[in-house]
Amino acid sequence: MSNNKYTRLDFTKRLMIQSNLNEGASLSSIARLIGVSASTVSREIKTHRIKDNHVTRFHHNSCVHRKECKRHNVCPAMEKTCRKKNRFCYRCSLNNCNTSCPDYEKEVCHKPDRPPYVCNHCSELVHARCPLTKYIYKASEADITAADTRSSSRSGINLTDGELKELNDLLTPRILKGQSIHHIMVSEPAVFNISERQAYRLVNEGLIDAKPIDMPRAVRLKPRKKKASEKKVDKNCRKGRTYDDYLAYMAEHPDEPVLQGDTVEGRKGEKCMLTLTWVQWSFQAGFLRDHNNSASVTRIVNQLYESLGYELFHKVFPSVWLLDNGSEFSDPAEIEKYGIRVFYCDPSSPYQKGCCEVTHEFVRRVLPKGTSFQGLEQDFIDFMFSHINSTYRKKLNDHSPFDAFSSVLGSGILEKHFNITRIDPQSVHLKPSLKDIWAAQRKENN
Repeated sequence: MSNNKYTRLDFTKRLMIQSNLNEGASLSSIARLIGVSASTVSREIKTHRIKDNHVTRFHHNSCVHRKECKRHNVCPAMEKTCRKKNRFCYRCSLNNCNTSCPDYEKEVCHKPDRPPYVCNHCSELVHARCPLTKYIYKASEADITAADTRSSSRSGINLTDGELKELNDLLTPRILKGQSIHHIMVSEPAVFNISERQAYRLVNEGLIDAKPIDMPRAVRLKPRKKKASEKKVDKNCRKGRTYDDYLAYMAEHPDEPVLQGDTVEGRKGEKCMLTLTWVQWSFQAGFLRDHNNSASVTRIVNQLYESLGYELFHKVFPSVWLLDNGSEFSDPAEIEKYGIRVFYCDPSSPYQKGCCEVTHEFVRRVLPKGTSFQGLEQDFIDFMFSHINSTYRKKLNDHSPFDAFSSVLGSGILEKHFNITRIDPQSVHLKPSLKDIWAAQRKENN
């Protein structure tokens, strides 16, 4: 029996795995080379491989019918159509077939289902001829993801949104009746798979609807000082979506517009605001949220999609979103289901979404840091962004973001779906007293 102690794979061994995969080596030969079992190498590759949907300009159509397809003119009216009206659509470089054709059926390559489970050595990948979904193993990404997994596994609450909803339905109604958590847990021990301590954490961290003030005794206890924990829905959400991936994608698609997403907080644990920024127009909209979690973000995206509809949603929103690295954006699948590519900024790197951060300076003129958002309403947020987006910008050749947005998509979309209107330049107000102006106008209208 071997006396070698278990050691986790380090960056050097991961580099050896990557280089040997690129050369087409088998998993068993790689395992012998780095001194581990073949199953260890297999698990490492399948756990940390990156899903890559990258296509080239001339090899973009992933439809299973592309080789015999005779369709043309399937582009929707909102897209730029081909100059050659009779050219077959599968030859078009605009890549609209995969999103607009009613007969589109995605072709799936099953090679990654078998060892070595990645496409590193595939000739189609090497020569950039493959339009299908690929899986790549990169040592640098694997090492970062492994470190993040080790760190996140030791902190936070490891529950899915579905499990949180179920616990919310079980705990909140009884807490609101004045029952203590101990009483609830003891009365139905078979129902709960969490401890009392975890139940208290759900309440204290705002993860369920019941608040600490709803508990009879907890509000009288002085809270202990502790580091705030974050709950990420998908702990591997950064795989294939890092800022380096974003730069690589934009280098190949330099003309694609980008939307930047971030959170503006008032006081910790209270209401916060999601901001979405259209970079090409410096236009920003804000959405008030009760909790800073992923469910509140995806709820807003779903509501916008339902309000705008398929065509208008894809007309208004860019297909590339660059989001903050916070846990509130850790459920990219719920955003990408609408045909959006999600990428993340690096941690502690606000400059990577500079347009969003610069516009936040206007928000802070009205709502300085430390201001509580608890008494705010969405109508006021819309009113505030009407003033912000009516401010002339040097970057826009002395036009306002509202005018820049409206010149392309019309002002009706902003007024109907975002409740943002144009403010006369002389009436633009960017001071905390804007809340008093809004309250006075609301009182007058009522």
